[in-house]
Amino acid sequence: MFYTLFLSLLMALCSPVAANPLSLQSLYTNPENKTLPEVIIFHNSANPCENCEKTINMIISILRNNYKHKIRAYLLDEERHPEFISAFRLKGPLTLVVIRISDGASFGYAKLEGLQSDIYDKQQFSQKITRFIDNFLASELKN
Repeated sequence: MFYTLFLSLLMALCSPVAANPLSLQSLYTNPENKTLPEVIIFHNSANPCENCEKTINMIISILRNNYKHKIRAYLLDEERHPEFISAFRLKGPLTLVVIRISDGASFGYAKLEGLQSDIYDKQQFSQKITRFIDNFLASELKN
């Protein structure tokens, strides 16, 4: 119940925000009007890391290439939306959160933290992100 209310609040308060220079906009198209899982990239503009911008762009590229029309994706600044810090137990300057959605309600989430330290091998980084999302959303992505 908390996550349903929380997700409703998220949708009401937060319009999708695009990262520069890449954009998440192309991921929002949902031609069949299906309920889609959600992926949120949380960053902290008040405490940015050296590799955060590059990491965010790499994640956006992975999402765009592998999950277009399969997920809804958001980029949110923890500084502007501190209510999510405790809700998702966010730590550090960069976190990827994946949320299962069914009939408009959230049914659990999983998160990856410290991704800014893993970007030096692009192929391995891409595999880590896709494996994480695919494992958590296995049944949702098959539909």
